[in-house]
Amino acid sequence: MDQGGDNSDKMYEGLEPDFEEMYDDLDPYFEEMYDDVKPNFDAMNDRVEPVMIDLIDVFTTGMMFDTRDELLKWARNVGRENGIVVVIFRSETATARSRTKTKLILGCERSGKYRHWKNPNLTRSTWTRKCECPFRLRGTRSSVGDEWYLHVICGLHNHELAKKLTGHSFLCRLSQNEKNVLGDMTKNLVKPKNILMTLRDHNVESLTTIKQVYNAR
Repeated sequence: MDQGGDNSDKMYEGLEPDFEEMYDDLDPYFEEMYDDVKPNFDAMNDRVEPVMIDLIDVFTTGMMFDTRDELLKWARNVGRENGIVVVIFRSETATARSRTKTKLILGCERSGKYRHWKNPNLTRSTWTRKCECPFRLRGTRSSVGDEWYLHVICGLHNHELAKKLTGHSFLCRLSQNEKNVLGDMTKNLVKPKNILMTLRDHNVESLTTIKQVYNAR
């Protein structure tokens, strides 16, 4: 029996797997797997860094505008093409006693800080688009005529530019004429999708969405 036991030990000894050899073979595969799931700390750090995008070149122009509205329209169109919304930050009108010129200060919609509600009992989402964006433009009326010219005060944006602005509450506001068209078509029981098509036919640059048509009916 003792000899049989010795023989069985020798037999199983030859069948025992070589675990060291198996781990050696699997090591490169495990390393490959873990390389795929390891966090990319460099990329994470890059995302944490503040964003600074300079659009001074696209807003710099030597054009003279016949009216204030033409200047404002041009600035907003350029902003929309580059993924930002240009808003009026301040407007000043020169008077006979004042030495200041009539001017228009434009900025990014993300300028300034979020203002908390005065009533503490009212709850509101803490998310805000305001991030103190420093972007500023100044439109000034010529002292020798009615023309306006544009100057870039600061072309920097401290946020990512929007990839699309379709449905934006500010850019997609309906004009009074569009509201009249929508009202007339609604009275005639025209479907919202057909109303939207009509609005876009009249204004090829329209960013209005079907949701806004439903809300305005």
